[in-house]
Amino acid sequence: MNIRTYRAGTMKEALDLVRRELGGEAIILSTRQVLKKRRFPWQKAQNEAEVVAGIAEQTDALRQSAGKDADRPGSNAAPSFSSTATAAAQITTAVDELAERIARRRQESLDDNAAHHQRHSDDRSESTLLPEIKSHTARPAHPPAASDARHETVESLMAQLNAASSRLGRTEMPDDLFHLYTQLIDADVSDDDARELVLQLKANLDLAGTTDISRAAAELSRLVEQSLTCCGPIQTGSSRPTVAALVGPTGVGKTTTIAKLAANFKLRDRLDVGLVTVDTYRVAAVEQLRTYAEIIDLPMHVVTSPAEMRRSIDELADMDLVLIDTAGRSPRDELRIQELRTLLAEANVDQVHLVMSLNSSLRSLEATAARFRTVGASSMLLTKLDEAPAPGVILSAARRIDLPISYLTTGQDVPDDIEAAAPARLARLIVGRDDLTQHASFP
Repeated sequence: MNIRTYRAGTMKEALDLVRRELGGEAIILSTRQVLKKRRFPWQKAQNEAEVVAGIAEQTDALRQSAGKDADRPGSNAAPSFSSTATAAAQITTAVDELAERIARRRQESLDDNAAHHQRHSDDRSESTLLPEIKSHTARPAHPPAASDARHETVESLMAQLNAASSRLGRTEMPDDLFHLYTQLIDADVSDDDARELVLQLKANLDLAGTTDISRAAAELSRLVEQSLTCCGPIQTGSSRPTVAALVGPTGVGKTTTIAKLAANFKLRDRLDVGLVTVDTYRVAAVEQLRTYAEIIDLPMHVVTSPAEMRRSIDELADMDLVLIDTAGRSPRDELRIQELRTLLAEANVDQVHLVMSLNSSLRSLEATAARFRTVGASSMLLTKLDEAPAPGVILSAARRIDLPISYLTTGQDVPDDIEAAAPARLARLIVGRDDLTQHASFP
């Protein structure tokens, strides 16, 4: 497979280059924004869009051959694109070779360690050797962080190659809808999702017997909207207080989001709101929430055990709404997640909002959602849209994570920068028919 890198001022321009040079069978392997260095050091670097794309070697040769034939006078030759099986075989071979190389290097490392111990065991007593073996085995050949980084890089490369292989043989992108495909890619929608949506759009337009561009854009927005599931805002009004907890990894903005929700329900809806925090791992988090509670005039409880959680919920029984702020948990820390599950069980929560940052990769969002399923996550609350490269990751996450979206945060301002998720609004953001300046009000 021939893999090439294209750079241009915008993602659309870069994708147009791919389309022009590689044709409709090109496979988009990755897209990103990069900084272009200027000639002189005092000049400000410029942002460029980078696209890595590939095409089967035989397909590329046929395109070039067809191009030369077309340049000859009287030639009516048309390019042929029938080598997807060859490209698939090339990718499969590359993945197999990569996996074999990794396994071989791991075995060589194990053999080296065994040989090292054998050489030193010939002339040393067991009492001398045992501490060294323990020390050596306790100390990995490579630092864990570096090893993890290498493994993640390899896994990412293999995933990209496998994804590229699976995309081969699909229907070629329609020329008249290619600009909508590039628009989705520019919005950071995954290549798989963008292709699927545009091909579905093509089928719908063919069925309706129209090629109108404005109709196509509206239909694409409708297809995106259909892919999004939202559950609406927190509802109150029963005989007992509604208890809602915010859970998630560290650094996603749970405490600030709790403050936004509390302020809106208290000041706008005139509800009685109580706060509970179990984020005692960070003193600053407790003080931050306490400051918000004092400003808004809300009761706040700090909880460190299941018994304290049960007592706090009982003391807040006359509230309309109780919001629980939890400590950030690593998705890989199963013990801490189990502790969180026990605490929430004592609170008898009605809703568990999994808070995730849109700054994260799609792969990270999927892994986080899978881990926090065990605490009873009922919806996902997406934060930091204002810091995300583009809103398309919302669509890709919604199509892969089986949780409805409850809220979206769009900045740091309390209580303003939060809105209840609505499919139509999210679809308009993703296809570029709306922006964050057109702020939706809190419900």
